[in-house]
Amino acid sequence: MMKKVFHVIPHTHWDYEWYFSTHESLIQLVYHMDEVMSALENDENDTYLLDGQLSIIEDYLKQCPEQLERLRTLVQQGKLKIGPWYTQTDQLIISGESIVRNLQTGIRLAEELGPVMAIGYVPDAFGQSIDMPKIYQGVGIDKTVFWRGLSTDVCQAREFNWQSEDGSQVLGYNIKNGYFVGSHVMYSDDPTPLCHQAEDGSLAANIAIPLGGDQRFVDKELKSRLDISNASNKDYQLIESSYDKLFADIEAENLHLPTISGELIDGQVSKIHRSIYSSRYDHKYLNDRVERRLSYLLEPLMVMAGAEGIETKPALMNNIWKTILRNHAHDSAGGCNTDKTNKIILSRFEEADQASDSAVDYLVRKLAESQPTAEQGGIDGRVTLFNTLPYARNALIKTTISTSAPSFILLDMEGQEIKVDVFCSKRVYRGSIQRDESTNDPSLYYYQSDVEFYYPLPASGYTSVQLVEGEGDAKTTAIASDQLVIENDRYRLSFEQGQFVLLDKVQNRAWNDCINLIDMGDDGDTYDYSPPENDWLIQLDWSQATVNVVKQGFSESMVINGVWLLPEDLTERAKQQCSAPMTYTMTLRLQHAVAGDESALPLTIDANFDNQVKDHRVQLVVTTPFETTTNWSDTPFGVVERVNVPERLHDWREQGWKEEPSPIYPMLHLVNIHDQSCSLTLLTKGIKEYEVRANNQIALTLFRSVGWLGKPDLIRRPGIASGQQFKYIPTPDSQLQGELHCECALVIEGNFNPARVQTLWQAYAIEPLVYQNQSLNQFTNTLKYFVMHPLTTEVADHRAGIELDSTDLVVSAIKPTEEGDGTLVRLYNPSSETVTVAGHLKVPTAETSVTEVNLLEQPIADAQSFNGQLGLGRFKPKQIRSFIFK
Repeated sequence: MMKKVFHVIPHTHWDYEWYFSTHESLIQLVYHMDEVMSALENDENDTYLLDGQLSIIEDYLKQCPEQLERLRTLVQQGKLKIGPWYTQTDQLIISGESIVRNLQTGIRLAEELGPVMAIGYVPDAFGQSIDMPKIYQGVGIDKTVFWRGLSTDVCQAREFNWQSEDGSQVLGYNIKNGYFVGSHVMYSDDPTPLCHQAEDGSLAANIAIPLGGDQRFVDKELKSRLDISNASNKDYQLIESSYDKLFADIEAENLHLPTISGELIDGQVSKIHRSIYSSRYDHKYLNDRVERRLSYLLEPLMVMAGAEGIETKPALMNNIWKTILRNHAHDSAGGCNTDKTNKIILSRFEEADQASDSAVDYLVRKLAESQPTAEQGGIDGRVTLFNTLPYARNALIKTTISTSAPSFILLDMEGQEIKVDVFCSKRVYRGSIQRDESTNDPSLYYYQSDVEFYYPLPASGYTSVQLVEGEGDAKTTAIASDQLVIENDRYRLSFEQGQFVLLDKVQNRAWNDCINLIDMGDDGDTYDYSPPENDWLIQLDWSQATVNVVKQGFSESMVINGVWLLPEDLTERAKQQCSAPMTYTMTLRLQHAVAGDESALPLTIDANFDNQVKDHRVQLVVTTPFETTTNWSDTPFGVVERVNVPERLHDWREQGWKEEPSPIYPMLHLVNIHDQSCSLTLLTKGIKEYEVRANNQIALTLFRSVGWLGKPDLIRRPGIASGQQFKYIPTPDSQLQGELHCECALVIEGNFNPARVQTLWQAYAIEPLVYQNQSLNQFTNTLKYFVMHPLTTEVADHRAGIELDSTDLVVSAIKPTEEGDGTLVRLYNPSSETVTVAGHLKVPTAETSVTEVNLLEQPIADAQSFNGQLGLGRFKPKQIRSFIFK
């Protein structure tokens, strides 16, 4: 029998921010790095793992650029272990593209310094996504080390092979006792208790003992401490080591290891914070908006602009990505931070939001204003419509038109009139502002009209319509209705006796009392929801609401306004008293289609709240007329099936789990339940958590209001406080007092198709871009006031770009390559079934070279030529494939 060898691995876990701010952490980092490098140079330590994230190295070198060569030397010598992450991302509520860009950024920065640690090292992330093995393999990583999420129900061993559905596999190691246990070596002469703990569940004779901790100093006395440990116990050998050496020695043992698959989100041996996905909803909403804009608007728009000769800006894009990647570390993404830290996180979101929005505005304007002028076209004006998704859409365009005359019409470029719904029009002054409006120049007034119209849009391209003033009817078409019913060819929603009734016209089935808002107490913290001991569940009584129906030419809306009296705090809730008002407006909307698939038109729900209540959780609950035992949600590159009643829900305390395995789950953009004949999908923008409730209910957690960073002995999470366990830290900002906006949509279909529902989400969440070339309103965006040169070559009226012709695949990215010399298209099969004939990619250039690449944009196959249409062939279950076109 081999003598067991314990690999003591020196490291630090450097939380980017938490109950301290990144600025406070930076000061300690600057001096910490001096100590680390000195210890390595003086051979006090052989190696040191700098937490696997490059953002802290980037920050250090920004403050201490003179240390670059010193640091690079240690990396090249293999003493300082760096990479592969930019920040140690959350894996459950962060988009797949963000995770890929995080690894791309970290690996590229690390390669500038020396060898990259090719290990998916995530010592503290709150769970591991089902998609990580294939993501790791896509960037050349075949091993992973993590702490949280793996239970003995899934795997009893520390060592295992973790496999994705496409066959991608990584060798995994679970540091189930945490990344900090090795400090025992530094404070005790007898390593026996530590070794017993570390070998529990180990199949290998080589076992990890991580020596580090949060912002822990370098242990310079390690060598002498190991001598003492080895002298006091002859049964074990403790060596100073690294994860590279640990894995090499485990592989040399040639063990038969178990193979596991799926997501790892169990809270048996460590807290997983199963309800952190709804903390600081305001941050999650912003993050989702920026991710959507970068992946599905700005990058495809840069490809369009590049085709017209506008230079792509890789550094600009990378800097915007890096700004939000800094918000994706587990604490930052979760929102479990102090208020001062969350203010910094919010400021980064706002920076990325403004930069990405401005870039979209600039490119749209540059392209539109480079089209033929009104005089050249012989028309009064031009409105340019952009579709950044890779399929043609007959989309409902919603925009504001500015005109000198109160009436106007829109024509296509062949002169055919387009039916337009004008639902709001107002007269606006464009002259210099005056204190006395009666002195305004009457000739400087114009009209702003909010309109909707259907128009076919090309895939990944743009098209134009003509504006003609002085014709048509300027009257608005919005009509108030006394009947509390909205409908289209697919659905009929009525408000009857204080309840919403949804009629599915295709299946001819009524969903009675189907939509509700529920409020409950929250005695938790910014890590976890926890019901108070004396909770009071309140369902919104719509009887006090004001309900109005407005019918327009292309859509119908039901608007519910009211004030919901709720318990002000947990004290009032325990007494079942209500004194705190929460004003709300909820708009349910159905649109009519002029052509195409009616089932693609969801029932959209927009809700606005003025939250003045503390310590509570608000959910939107949809009740279905069918029962299921499982539910489905989207993941970074696919979907995952989850049970409605977790196996350990009723005996987790007896089994010693760290927290309740509630049916509260993370989501990116959608949740689905379905039976053999009916499928319900809820689509969201920024809502990241759902709960499966009894009686066939799916509940979206709209937001939580809590006021503490960590509390002990919660009902769902007994024991010590999460976060800072030695001090109560108030977080009043996390009560989210003020206005909140929530958006979601509901789709009913006959069957569940993963690719279809993800494509429906894209159509719902990514609206067409519109630009009217006019000079009446100089403030359609911030910089419209300033002049701009058009391109030297005119932009055509109409252009189609890359088009995905497939019902089985989903597009993840269309972007300029990192070198700016081509276009990358990333696709994935979200289904658990193999797609044998996946369809085609059509590109606008007749003769094109294509190369299949990995997630680092490195070739994995030889380049080949094709003539405008690329057959995509076979896709394995859940497989990701990327192509570069030149």
